[in-house]
Amino acid sequence: MAIWVHCFYKYADTRPTVGPDEDPTMQIFLRYAAVLSLAGFVFETCFALNIKLLGYQPTYESDLMLRRRLRMNRKIMFVFLMLTTMYHLMTLDYQYVHKGWLAKYHGGHQIVYSFRYIEWVCCAPIVLSISGQLDHAEDGGARNGIVPSSMLTGIYCIISWQGLVVEDFWAGWILITMAFISYFVASVEQLAFVWYLKDQGREGVLRACLLFYLVVMIGIYGVVYLLPIPGWISATSENKFYCVGDISFKFGTSLMIMATNDLKNSHDLKKRSEVLEDDFNYLIDNASVPVIGVDRDGHVDLWNKKVAELTGLPLERASGLCIQDLVPASRRKELENLVQKTLADEDAGTLEISVTCDGSEEIADLQHKLKSARLVLSAARRSNKLGRLIGVTFIGCDLTEIAAYREAETRKTRFLGVVSHELRSPLHGIIGLVTTLADAEQDKMRAKRLNMILNCANRLLDLVVNIMEMASLQTQRQGGRTKMILHRDPVELPKIIEEVVTLVKSSVDKRGKALVHPGIELINNVSTMPIIEADAHKCTQVFFNLITNACKFTHSGSITICSNASSDGESVEVSVADTGTGIQAEALERIFQAFEQEDSSEARCQEGIGLGLSIAKEVVEMHGGNISVQSEVGVGSTFTVRLPVTMIDITKQAVKLSLSAPTIMPRTKTQDSRASQQTDKPLVLSVDDDECNQVLIFDLLQGDFDIYKAMDGHEALAYMSDAENPVPEIILLDVMMPGITGIEVCRRVRQDLGFSPQALPIFMLSASTVEDTMRQAFEAGCNDYIAKPLRKMELKARIDAALKIKEHPWITSKTSNANTAAGSDLRHRKKVNCLPE
Repeated sequence: MAIWVHCFYKYADTRPTVGPDEDPTMQIFLRYAAVLSLAGFVFETCFALNIKLLGYQPTYESDLMLRRRLRMNRKIMFVFLMLTTMYHLMTLDYQYVHKGWLAKYHGGHQIVYSFRYIEWVCCAPIVLSISGQLDHAEDGGARNGIVPSSMLTGIYCIISWQGLVVEDFWAGWILITMAFISYFVASVEQLAFVWYLKDQGREGVLRACLLFYLVVMIGIYGVVYLLPIPGWISATSENKFYCVGDISFKFGTSLMIMATNDLKNSHDLKKRSEVLEDDFNYLIDNASVPVIGVDRDGHVDLWNKKVAELTGLPLERASGLCIQDLVPASRRKELENLVQKTLADEDAGTLEISVTCDGSEEIADLQHKLKSARLVLSAARRSNKLGRLIGVTFIGCDLTEIAAYREAETRKTRFLGVVSHELRSPLHGIIGLVTTLADAEQDKMRAKRLNMILNCANRLLDLVVNIMEMASLQTQRQGGRTKMILHRDPVELPKIIEEVVTLVKSSVDKRGKALVHPGIELINNVSTMPIIEADAHKCTQVFFNLITNACKFTHSGSITICSNASSDGESVEVSVADTGTGIQAEALERIFQAFEQEDSSEARCQEGIGLGLSIAKEVVEMHGGNISVQSEVGVGSTFTVRLPVTMIDITKQAVKLSLSAPTIMPRTKTQDSRASQQTDKPLVLSVDDDECNQVLIFDLLQGDFDIYKAMDGHEALAYMSDAENPVPEIILLDVMMPGITGIEVCRRVRQDLGFSPQALPIFMLSASTVEDTMRQAFEAGCNDYIAKPLRKMELKARIDAALKIKEHPWITSKTSNANTAAGSDLRHRKKVNCLPE
């Protein structure tokens, strides 16, 4: 109907706005409405800005209850913006004013402000829809109870304007009649919703009153709308009423809406908190861990089912008891300190304690039912709903079963240790007697059987020693830390590994077969590493266990031992990599446990009881290091041992002092110098930290050479820096030595002391044949590299060859000046740091 009228009927002419001559107070009412609506818009805008600037926007968006408040704010902002815009336009005379044709037809006078009707069409549905808001749907979508009637309100505002300005009697009254019918239809739905709201608590009653007020106000608007048509009120009086009504209608509605919404929110929050409190109390009461609560005086007011189950004391009897009476008297002071620190908001830590419940006379009748529970308690402050501190809550971890398990483990370990010790003594006797018999036996068959007995006894002794070792490690643990004292030896891991590799290569299994299977290559690629502080015997045990373990499970390919030193010089790594069967992923942690193997079935292929890796792990961790494994089934396994350079926590400066020696300086002639011994034999400077190697070199070269012995690189450099000491004809230099390596000594002799390879031959001696080590030795300036073990004929031949080359006339003429310069400059050499940078 509205579209039909708009297309085929003519509207009344426009006229100027109401001026001061027509009504002096009209402008005052318009300005009043414009300013108050602007104030409402500013208020709602400030609310929205506060939420945004204070960072509450995400909270309002995520919480459905607060999201509804945010939507209301946006809708009311739009209403006030529309209202203040239209009234400012009317105040400034930027408007569209019609003459009321129907009123003129009936002898009345009516002024129709079209902008006011535009504002009604836009704002009235929004205000009504705000009143009809319901709780959000489960998916977060908005719900509203009066959407159809709200939309109908906007429609009848349009046709009511058309009814006043259309220039046709019947069309005008039909439109007005349809507008009132639409109002009554919308009111029926809105009043029905009012009836629904009255049963929704106090907030529902307030919202019902608000909606009823809106329906009545719109009806009053309709009555005032009709009165100017017959001339019963003036046109300016009608518009003044609209000015006052619009502002009071919108302001009152917004205030009532916000008040009812805030009331509903507070009610919902209260219900939420009650539900959360009930859920929390249920969780506490049924928690799988013990929970105890005490007030500020130390009296129990919370005692969940788990505590009652562990102690045998029900909540009804526990309430009101002093917590101090429920623990041993010797531990009450510790518990009091825990409570006081917690109340003072200090870090109280945890307390392992027994809850015995046998110290209170109030529960003496329950003594036969009570049990002792071993708990680890942590404490937290407890506040009431007003945020006031009311006590302490203890959350415990039940150690009752764990304590029993610990006791069983301790007894088992003690038993194994005692039995192993008792077995070890007779085993030594068996081994000694069998060894004597085997050495004296002439019959080969009987000697073979005696050696088989000896091998079995040695394997049994090894097993007994491992069990004793594990028992010792476990029984001496307390609080997770081993108290065993380790020897602090300066350990050269390359030498230890070299000895272990040599031993493994000659070892046999219980069947008398070589431990290293035929076709398996056992490769020692351990390079030079810094001297570390460790227990030499324990380190030998670790790497023997790892390498023999690799031999057991490797049937083809190779076993490679490699090493690496960290860039900061704080730790070293040794890895044992094999191409064996590999380890299942689920067994990687289990294999380090005592008496555990990947395959523990009776049909397993390998011997042993599963102690080697567990002992290795214990020993490495005692040194402050760690052991790890990477494995792939069918490809192989790699065990990596990381050890610190120092066993104890000392400063880096102390470490340097323990490994370094005085710097090279000119000094006076030493008392042990060979300078006084003038012989015709060539002088050989032998530098090796191993006394056995020094004795071997002396046995090999005595009679042909004079030998000066230096037990480390520092002593060798000190000897060479003394100008009064005779310069040796040749230097035999071990590669791996404590403090400073042979390679570094060679480099200092060449670079800092100025001896050329032609003037002073240097031979590097080492058991390692790693190409990288040899390359470093030659780069440092050595003349030759000889692999251990040393053979007399080869060593003497190499020395003789070097001396003959040195004595060649061409070499002599080239090097005589160098020797003279080197000797004369010895007293003026600068200080040289003996440690590598």
